[in-house]
Amino acid sequence: MVKYWIFTNNKNRFNPIDEFKHNSVIQWDNERTDGHLQLSEIKIGDIVYIYSGDPISAIVVKTEIVNISPDKHTVDLKFLKFTNQNKLSYAILKKYKGLNGIRGKREIKSQKSIDYILSNEDIYEERVSTMNKQQSNRLNYPLNQILYGPPGTGKTYKLSKMVDDFIQKFNTKSDGNADAIYEMLKTENYTWYQVAAAILYDAAISHTNGGWLKLKYIKNNNDIVSHDLFKAQSRKSSSKSPKQTISADLLFHAKEDCGYVKVKRKSPPFIFEKNDQSEWRVDIETLGDECPEAIELYNKYKDIEGGKIKDYAKRNFKFITFHQSYGYEEFVEGIKPVFDSENENEDNEIFYGIEKGIFYQCCEDALHLAGYKDGLNKFCTLSKEERASILKDNVPKYAIFIDEINRGNISKIFGELITLIEPSKRLSADDEIIVELPYSKEKFGVPSNLYIVGTMNTADRSIALMDTALRRRFEFVEMMPEYDKLNGIVIRDINIGEMLKTINERIEYLYDRDHTIGHAYFMSIKSGADISELASVFKNKILPLLQEYFYDDWEKIRLVLGDNQKDENLQFVKVKKNMAIEKLFGGKIDDIDDKVLYEISNQETFNNPQSYIKIYEQNKTQEQ
Repeated sequence: MVKYWIFTNNKNRFNPIDEFKHNSVIQWDNERTDGHLQLSEIKIGDIVYIYSGDPISAIVVKTEIVNISPDKHTVDLKFLKFTNQNKLSYAILKKYKGLNGIRGKREIKSQKSIDYILSNEDIYEERVSTMNKQQSNRLNYPLNQILYGPPGTGKTYKLSKMVDDFIQKFNTKSDGNADAIYEMLKTENYTWYQVAAAILYDAAISHTNGGWLKLKYIKNNNDIVSHDLFKAQSRKSSSKSPKQTISADLLFHAKEDCGYVKVKRKSPPFIFEKNDQSEWRVDIETLGDECPEAIELYNKYKDIEGGKIKDYAKRNFKFITFHQSYGYEEFVEGIKPVFDSENENEDNEIFYGIEKGIFYQCCEDALHLAGYKDGLNKFCTLSKEERASILKDNVPKYAIFIDEINRGNISKIFGELITLIEPSKRLSADDEIIVELPYSKEKFGVPSNLYIVGTMNTADRSIALMDTALRRRFEFVEMMPEYDKLNGIVIRDINIGEMLKTINERIEYLYDRDHTIGHAYFMSIKSGADISELASVFKNKILPLLQEYFYDDWEKIRLVLGDNQKDENLQFVKVKKNMAIEKLFGGKIDDIDDKVLYEISNQETFNNPQSYIKIYEQNKTQEQ
């Protein structure tokens, strides 16, 4: 059951209204002056009203408890709304039970008092309503942020939650049919040949020239490149020559018996036909089986055109994962091979063109959300005042979420972006920087409404070894194992949280804290589940991870699991035998010592609850 509390504000520390204008969540001390806990019964989900004496003595902010520190000495308050100070002033509140002489922190126990506050807390004045709206649309994380920690600490999970938060707070609708088609293509991610098939299917259904269209027709707009779907796909695509790109796809997916296409290597589905007039059509009889996505795309296009769908939510983020071969060419721009089929000449050779990378697309998408449609290069040629007028504080936000950011070569991938991503160097900032890209020679800068959020596994690469330039430009948020999340999971009297905590303390002593094990490995196990589920996690995930950490040093693995303190039948890793050199080689060999071999126990040991309990109970016994 939700409880209601009232906290008085210390004006010497901060102004709660100003504080919540800039932060969605703030931390509040839960101590008395003597250091003891002030509230021991407060819990996550409870409602807290902030009472302040400035400008008038009144309740000024409504918040919710979203986190309590393990020692309960601090609580995190999440902003809900600014309140009506006139109706919740002390002059009125003192008439209600429990609200006379408000000091410190107290629970509001009177239901009548609670009902009055709930029915009078809302503000209807336009000025303060705008403040509430601005606060609700404010992200509580910085422009550049990296979540880092050992494996299994919930970094990717938190990243996905941030994506959801981003979508909900900054959802922007499309403007007009052309914008709706563009957003639909971005959301659904259709390929070029599927777009071409939908365009030709539209021509067939509408009986335009018998379903035959030229790639580009000079006399009128009855051609492929004049279609709204092609225009939207061109805007979405990173291709510098969309006409050539769609032409190549028509050739590659032409029917195998088409005599007017000389391409030797074709790819399914084989759905396009070409005639002696260099016109194309799609085989509508086989399209439903060979490429149903094209018909689906056509139907969505007609729904937008016919007014059944008035707008699409604009996609305001991109999610990617770095890997070892990822480079500047994929991230910003690079030179890539392009099949030259201009003017339907499929015999032309391959040439090389400049294509934009994912981050460049994100920068342009951020500008599109801000209402600027003419591209990043042209935006950089505007005056600083014009750029600032477009990238105002209240423009919609865009984000790129990068999982496993440290798996790539950061210096190689980011290049000059290392400088440009700094908040003070963004477009419209006081110290903005605009550079010239090395391949295209276009002007380039990073919009101020683009957020960059990444995750980093410290077991792959220590935070201390990360590029200094990267660490200076990102805020790092550490995510360590949270044992409290496992306290509710009990299987056959095994305390999963206590067991993992003991294992990690031993790892930290033998190795370091960057190689501890996260709680997420055990989150899939439900309390009361069969012990075979825990055995599967331990045998197939935890043991292999320890082998990787300690480079198959089985003696250290035994120490981590407490096997050196257990009876033999409870040991996960057992000493197999001591191999004597004399028996193997007939005598002592210099510089080679006898070797101890180890083996992993059978399934019976993994299904025994005592094998897990003894991991942490040995420590408790010794401490006592």
